[in-house]
Amino acid sequence: MNSRELKRTLLKVFIGFLSLTAAIAILSVLTGEFGEFQVKVLATTMTISAASICSMSCAAFIEIRRKKVLGAVGIGFACVAACLVIGGVWGEFSDQDYWRTTGSCIVVAVAFAHGFLLVLPSLAPAYRWIFLAGPVCIGLLGIQILLVLWEVTDSDLFFRAATVNSILVVLLTLVVPIFMRIGGSRSMSATESDTSIRLTRRYSDVFVDGDGALYRVIPESEW
Repeated sequence: MNSRELKRTLLKVFIGFLSLTAAIAILSVLTGEFGEFQVKVLATTMTISAASICSMSCAAFIEIRRKKVLGAVGIGFACVAACLVIGGVWGEFSDQDYWRTTGSCIVVAVAFAHGFLLVLPSLAPAYRWIFLAGPVCIGLLGIQILLVLWEVTDSDLFFRAATVNSILVVLLTLVVPIFMRIGGSRSMSATESDTSIRLTRRYSDVFVDGDGALYRVIPESEW
């Protein structure tokens, strides 16, 4: 299964389990029954939906950036985290280390998915520094969360640094779509007298223009 097929499969899984979650919630409200079993089922379906979202980000990263190993690692952590959560919910585990391990896998899976999303867009050369700054800050924040989760540190300075870094992560995440809009506007104004674009194949269905921006060419039959 290639990355495109994997992404479509994960999207179908996400939609399916999201619909199932909604159906169970609606049924519980209508029947007035919302016990332990319903909670476990909802937790399971929501966990699988969340794992599918993270895995879709990794699959898109594999498809666009062609980094199969990194993408596979991200998908692996998402699957392991989902299995641990579901196992803990149904097994009713209370062991602190088990849930710390589960939380650690969740943090790593989300960090991979978040970092991959920031490097997927095609940005103008002036804004590509975010391809490095974004993943670095996200990775650092993930490490900081893990240190807190495992109670390695309780320093006030550490928590201040983690808070500052989390603010930077939010900022970098929000400016990516703005950079996409600004870069597109500048490219449009610079070439408004010429509507043609010269593309060179980078790999597979991905092409690059003279400014280094990436494009994916999709055959008309797949529209």
